[in-house]
Amino acid sequence: MSKVIIYRSVIKDSFPVASATISTGWLPGQVGTLDSTGANVELAITDETMFLLADDEDELNAPPTGSLVTCLYGSGTKVEIDHSEEVAASSATRAYESTVESAVPGQSLYISSNAKWTTTATGSVYGKVVTVPSATNNYTLGLITRF
Repeated sequence: MSKVIIYRSVIKDSFPVASATISTGWLPGQVGTLDSTGANVELAITDETMFLLADDEDELNAPPTGSLVTCLYGSGTKVEIDHSEEVAASSATRAYESTVESAVPGQSLYISSNAKWTTTATGSVYGKVVTVPSATNNYTLGLITRF
């Protein structure tokens, strides 16, 4: 699983996650929103985004977190999404779309329909690139949030 390295978090909170969302799975670094009841986290689609998910679903199945996911939000939150584990396993799975690997520092980031970061304009700007993912940094994406 990818790992979210937090350099600065404006707001860090925990929210319950519906069991259906846990079984669907996600990578740390993808984004979430609250469901229609406001009671549980689910994966976000484009402009539904409220926060960055810092835990993976495997962590939610074991104590101490139970069914709570750590969520980061607030404009100015600075993180790196490290994919060293995926690289070691020869997996191309990432918490961002492939377009991000061609980004430049300072480029705007949006949210795809897969709840992943993308450089393709899909609505509002949700982040800015700080570190461009590449083979030399284990495909680590550094970003500053704008939500």
